[in-house]
Amino acid sequence: MNIIKKCSSVLLLLALIATHTVSAQSDSTVSCVSCICRKDATPAGVMLSHVHSKGEWMFSYRYMNMNTRGMEQNGKSISNEQIYNQYLYSSDRMSMNMHMLMAMYGVNDRLTLMAMLDYKQSSMNMTAPEGSTHIHNGVSMSGSMAHHMKTSGFGDMSLTALYSIINNTKHHVLLSGGVSIPTGSIEDKGESGGMYADKHYPYMMQQGSGTWDVKPGLTYTYKGDKVMASTQIFSTIRTGYNHVGYKLGNELTFNNWVAYELTSWLSTSLRGEVIQIGSIKGNDPSLYAYTEPAANAKNYGGTTAMLYAGINVFFLGNNKIGIEGGLPVYQQSNGIQASAYSNINLVYSIVF
Repeated sequence: MNIIKKCSSVLLLLALIATHTVSAQSDSTVSCVSCICRKDATPAGVMLSHVHSKGEWMFSYRYMNMNTRGMEQNGKSISNEQIYNQYLYSSDRMSMNMHMLMAMYGVNDRLTLMAMLDYKQSSMNMTAPEGSTHIHNGVSMSGSMAHHMKTSGFGDMSLTALYSIINNTKHHVLLSGGVSIPTGSIEDKGESGGMYADKHYPYMMQQGSGTWDVKPGLTYTYKGDKVMASTQIFSTIRTGYNHVGYKLGNELTFNNWVAYELTSWLSTSLRGEVIQIGSIKGNDPSLYAYTEPAANAKNYGGTTAMLYAGINVFFLGNNKIGIEGGLPVYQQSNGIQASAYSNINLVYSIVF
């Protein structure tokens, strides 16, 4: 939490500096067209960075791939053999693919509305002690069997309003507020004959939170002739328990990035991201907590830091394709969790 508090202080300081700078300038209000909206060097993994001018639309498709390898406890790698002392199974890898459709519309030069819906595909490979045999959910399982979990479906829909407090040629301060609508399933079940036969899959394999969530944020962006730089605080606040009996932990994200325009059609970026997630409150009573770590509500939340590098390509006027790859530089999880391995972000957007 100390890292996030320090990041928040830096963001507020930058916002105050920007406010003072802009108040001393006479051209403090200019069209969004001459600011960020077009030739936007924002990295592919950042969604809230600017507003649009009145009547302007932006549509985008985003893809995110997240992979884990192995397991960790208290920031240190832990072997499957150690996990078998507490759980029937462990996981050696997990993959999540998310497809996102987003639309933004400029109500006026300061206020922009955004809607987003995602489709998620998750898979997890499970392992058991070699030579072990036992009955789980009425199904005979052995260590020589391959156990896989797979889920897919639409996630929670989000609606967001973005308001530009400062929007001049170089300095931009953006306040955002959104709500997440619980449209994603939280009751996906395993197939007959599997380790979760006709039972709920663990929390991380579900599509949504099951709760109405509030999403406030604050962003400062500087735009020079060749350089863009930004710092952002964004959070997700859970408003209550879902109908299954639990609520996911609140989330706090700090983003800091810089981009450089190499040519009129190409830019590069570096981004650091710190995400802090709170513990799950309550639990899904249908899950046996010691089946595997992901079935235990105590094994959720923590802090992860990622470092990303990316490029953006601009073409045919207002079209953009961006790609970004990230690796973990720090992870401190609550309990036993999958170890972050790699993230990939891809975006295509068009403004008109």
